[in-house]
Amino acid sequence: MGEGDVAVIGASTAGLFAAYLLARHGFRVRLFDQRQKLGPPQRTLIVTNRINQVLGFTPHEAVVNHIQEIELLSQNRRMVVKLGAPDLVLERERLVQLLAGRAQQEGVEIELGYSFLELEASPDGLSLALYNRGTDRVKEVKAGVLIGADGVWSQVARAVGRDDHSRVAIWQVRVALPPGAGEHTVRVWFHKESTQFFYWLIPESKHRGVVGLVCEDQEKAKGNLEQFLDAYGFEALEFQAADVALYHPDLPASIQLEGSEVFLVGDAGGQVKVTTVGGVVTGLRGARAVAGALFQKGMGREFRALRRELDLHFLMRSLLNRFSDSDYDHLLDLVSNRTEGVLQTYTRDELGGAFFKLLLAQPRLVLLTARSLIRIGEGKR
Repeated sequence: MGEGDVAVIGASTAGLFAAYLLARHGFRVRLFDQRQKLGPPQRTLIVTNRINQVLGFTPHEAVVNHIQEIELLSQNRRMVVKLGAPDLVLERERLVQLLAGRAQQEGVEIELGYSFLELEASPDGLSLALYNRGTDRVKEVKAGVLIGADGVWSQVARAVGRDDHSRVAIWQVRVALPPGAGEHTVRVWFHKESTQFFYWLIPESKHRGVVGLVCEDQEKAKGNLEQFLDAYGFEALEFQAADVALYHPDLPASIQLEGSEVFLVGDAGGQVKVTTVGGVVTGLRGARAVAGALFQKGMGREFRALRRELDLHFLMRSLLNRFSDSDYDHLLDLVSNRTEGVLQTYTRDELGGAFFKLLLAQPRLVLLTARSLIRIGEGKR
């Protein structure tokens, strides 16, 4: 592997997609993952249909359901948002297998069982030390570009001093769908006492779905989810847990080392919408931005557009963290026919296009936003 070649650490969706795009454009790409078998533990994901545009194809093999509407429930209010285009419910393991197959078809060399240890940079390029547990040996790999796609606890990010993301915990559990739950309807509950984020019910089929929440840490998330399951009469069939790295505007996506570049994508780069803690589509956009930067020899429009989108989600999360239960009641009251039209037109991955249109459609949202900003200011005193 030479100076102009690309090494990818981590067979995540973002890492595999970056490898696939680069190989299609003639780069020699080798991807290393610490697991002995491709595919992370199963986890049900929900993404917007923007994923089709980002990938350039629809990941049919990974789709288990389509969502037509989202039901929002605050302490005293309920509303339903009809989606202009259906959300996709995916099985993450299947998506990884799909992307791995496409990457290999383009010539990406995937080597399993290798853990990233350390990195050295020189004017001649990058030297990576990788440990193979099967052989108990350290392998040295040379590369001109390194892409860290090794997840929330990225060792590549740690090696370049960029592992200081805030992190939150996700816990979810497979359940039997309760009577009255729609096969194509997601439910979202806002419970400020137990989480500053939300709970959800995502149907996988007519009979099953997943209930989950985002919380500050694993212990609290598990305990609060168990209480929620008891309160709503859900029977747990199978638990799924994960940590997620949150985006912060101050953390760069690329680092220059002795003339070589290291990129961080997906959870390793904190490319996650902090409003919903969804990172599949934004991580894939990050991978596409890296590929574009290498094609064009510089950070391009895709990086800037992704950063603007994530910055806006960061602002919105700062506001939502100051919401009370009554604020969520008020928010659902303010969603009128005009605002519903905006929500149907723009997905959660297009907040940049929707934000100001929402304020124009419902000016009283400005007052609710201003109240939250005041609380942020008071909290900093």
